[in-house]
Amino acid sequence: MTETAKSFTAPLAGPDAKAAGEQRFRALLEHASDVIMLLDTDGTVLYASQSTSPVLGYAPTENVGRHVFDLVHPDDRSGALELFAELMQEPGHLVRTELRALHKDGGWRRLQVVGVNRLSEPAIRAIVVTYRDITERERTERDLRETLSLLNATFESTADGILVVDLEGHIVSFNRKFAELWRIPDSILETKNALQTMTFVLEQLADPQGFMTKERDLYARPDASSFDVLTFKDGRIFERFSQPQRIGEKSVGRVWSFRDVTEAKRAERIQLATYRISEAAHAAGSLQDLFRAIHRIVGELMPAKNFYIALYDAASDLLTFPYHVDEYDNDFPSKRPGKGLTEYVLRTGEPQLVTPEVQAELERRGQVELIGAPSIDWVGVPLKIGDRPMGVLVAQTYAPGVRYGETERHILQFVSTQVAMAIERKRTEEQLHESERKYRLLFETNPEPMFVYDFETLRIMAVNEAAIMRYGYSEAQFLALTIRDIRPPEEQGRLEQELTRRPDEGAVRSGVRHRAKDGRVFEVDLVARPLEFAGRRARLVLARDVTAQRHLEDQLRQSQKMEAVGQLAGGIAHDFNNLLTAILGSTQLLLQATPPGDVRREDVEEIRNAGLRAAELTRQLLAFSRRQVLAPKVLELNAVVANMDRMLRRLIGEDVELATALHAEAGAVNADPGQLEQVLLNLVVNARDAMPGGGRVLIETTCVLLRDELVERRHRLPPGDYVCLAVTDSGMGMDEATVQPYPDLRAGPYVLLAVSDTGHGMDRAVKARLFEPFFTTKEVGKGTGLGLATVYGIVKQSGGYIWVYSEPRRGTTVKVYLPRVPGAAEPPLPAPEPPALRGGHETVLLVEDAAPVRTLARRTLEAGGYTVLDAADGPSAIELSRRHGGVIDVLVTDVVMPGMSGRELAERLAPTRPEMKVLYTSGYTDDAMVRQGVLSAGVAFLQKPFVPDTLARKVRDVLDGVS
Repeated sequence: MTETAKSFTAPLAGPDAKAAGEQRFRALLEHASDVIMLLDTDGTVLYASQSTSPVLGYAPTENVGRHVFDLVHPDDRSGALELFAELMQEPGHLVRTELRALHKDGGWRRLQVVGVNRLSEPAIRAIVVTYRDITERERTERDLRETLSLLNATFESTADGILVVDLEGHIVSFNRKFAELWRIPDSILETKNALQTMTFVLEQLADPQGFMTKERDLYARPDASSFDVLTFKDGRIFERFSQPQRIGEKSVGRVWSFRDVTEAKRAERIQLATYRISEAAHAAGSLQDLFRAIHRIVGELMPAKNFYIALYDAASDLLTFPYHVDEYDNDFPSKRPGKGLTEYVLRTGEPQLVTPEVQAELERRGQVELIGAPSIDWVGVPLKIGDRPMGVLVAQTYAPGVRYGETERHILQFVSTQVAMAIERKRTEEQLHESERKYRLLFETNPEPMFVYDFETLRIMAVNEAAIMRYGYSEAQFLALTIRDIRPPEEQGRLEQELTRRPDEGAVRSGVRHRAKDGRVFEVDLVARPLEFAGRRARLVLARDVTAQRHLEDQLRQSQKMEAVGQLAGGIAHDFNNLLTAILGSTQLLLQATPPGDVRREDVEEIRNAGLRAAELTRQLLAFSRRQVLAPKVLELNAVVANMDRMLRRLIGEDVELATALHAEAGAVNADPGQLEQVLLNLVVNARDAMPGGGRVLIETTCVLLRDELVERRHRLPPGDYVCLAVTDSGMGMDEATVQPYPDLRAGPYVLLAVSDTGHGMDRAVKARLFEPFFTTKEVGKGTGLGLATVYGIVKQSGGYIWVYSEPRRGTTVKVYLPRVPGAAEPPLPAPEPPALRGGHETVLLVEDAAPVRTLARRTLEAGGYTVLDAADGPSAIELSRRHGGVIDVLVTDVVMPGMSGRELAERLAPTRPEMKVLYTSGYTDDAMVRQGVLSAGVAFLQKPFVPDTLARKVRDVLDGVS
């Protein structure tokens, strides 16, 4: 101000000029916008300009004489005093400060103050202070600072990276997020070198050329806005926004905003991946197709060059690897769960990210073991259906430049649920398809007829090949039928009843009759089960043809009946033989004691003849029951037929022609000669009786080898070699081809004996009872009904089989199959002349439970000079032997006795009487020493009934060692 005053007054001279200058100076002071105040050396106000009033509200003179520091805010006063002291020390020194002053209204005003020491100047001699009110400016600046602070905070705290450039692309400003997103070093950004920054940016982008094209386009259009997406080489994704920066209406630059949407995009892709996996499960043709699709989808989300899927089956406790792609390890065998990382995930049920450090720690704790090639990073997540673990989804890396982290684990974990459901669904579909394929295969290849019919219309909807073959319809013809069409007329009523009460769960029916295309009716057992077929409610039916089975069941029942009758007959014959032994023995003794010419001798002979006829009947019963004793030999069947030729011709009479056709190499059989002759005799006699008006009998022999397929197809015989004896007639025949097949036959070589006649044949009723004992079609008194029953028993006991074939009005053939044996046949021995009856003086131990037989035997032996010790049972015989001090030369014992058998008795006596010989007697042989009706070699046996002479000769032969 002083300088200003001087400038105003300097050009003037004289008093008037001085006064005028002061006046102008005062006018300047009074009208200045800043307040001017003059202070004394103690701070007293000497002068205040007119602007004091608008600034602090005081009149210009109101504060004159007042200490200026009274107007200063207490908090600012000490500072003001220090500055005032500083002014007092340095004349001409200028100080500046800001402080608060008291307004007249009691408020405080912010002042900008300038002070200068003019005490040394004579014209002023004061401290000159100028001040102005900066309250509003400061408020404005404060607001601006707050605004700028807020903007800067927003600028720095936003999730977007922001870059501000001028119109030439030079960097004006950027926030820290921009540097972080672009990973640009501070050393580059601090220089704000646009070229270096751009170079660093372009190195990271997947499409740097596209980036630059967009940049040039926008800089060419300063007012344009834009949005695009940037993809980085490492997989990051940024959204880029660009807006022009305007001041007023003028564009002065451009603001770039970058947002990292990598995770959001990844989440979108992961979510989309789950849908794609679900779609793949529906579209994949197989599980392998699904596995490949899963690998491809996961590979789009993360590095998955090495990838595998492991599935665990709890039922078999087996871990399999149905899909695996690996750079180094191609061996993924199925195995029991061990201690690999895969099993570790299964055990824990948690996703695992296994780095080399984690791997080492798990191995150290013994929780895992290294299996296969070591990977750098391994990530595996469990595949679960609910809480049930079903497998593990795994990716691993061998390259140091490809590392896995939580992101990759999250990706696999996120898709694992959908993968598990997709695999389970596809596996279920494949199992269903496989099941359908198997059931279709079972349906089509089932050897039993099967068909499907509509539950409502009864129309047949599907049929298998077996049904086509069995019923004779083509498939097209079958599909035009209903189930009514395959029932014969007599079955329609039953069918209607069945249809009115069809249970929901299906039904099983037996004894149903069906009709084939050619009209044949056969019996079936039906099994019907409900199902849905071609969208319709339907029934699946299995129709098993049981015609042959029913026939076999009838035959089995017949066989069982025959067996029961045979057992009964054998038991009766055994007991009857004991009686006949006593009768025939007693009659022989009577005849020996009755002289010729005695009138009683004829009566005794009649009794004897009746007993012999009864004995023959008993022998036939034993033959039928297969309980007679056989003495088998190797025989040439042809020789047996030839030896009987003359006798048979006399037997059948002149009106019946007897012809033979004997195969030269028919072979040998192992049979009892007498029994085999009995078979041939009975068959020929039966053939003769079937031709009362005469006819022809043909006897044939041959060798046959029955194989499995022939047996099954034709005769139900076991495969093998047979000798066949056939007897054929040409009478009326029977209405079925075969009578009495055997379900227990075995394969092998057989000799066949066939006897044929031209008789009248048999009807169904006769045929059904053909081998029953006492059944006969002959007149009363002309047959016992045991002829064929005897043949049946002898053949079966000899290990053979018998069939009867017949055709109506074409006669009958009886075929006997006897097992063929190797070796040469034994030559037939001429019947020896019975030796003279000799007695002896040896001691005989006689054991017989039947008292009449025991008495007869004792009398016979005593009459022959023997000493006889007799007992009724085994224990009594043992006691008798113990008490007898002398030698016992021979034991004559019945085989079957109560309590102890004859065989057991002989064994019990053998240790104490080793030299004692044994002769067994029995009405039939059911004992262990006689197996299958054949005596063990070296065992002496006498068949009941016997007469005294036969007993005496047999005892003598045993004592003399004659076989």
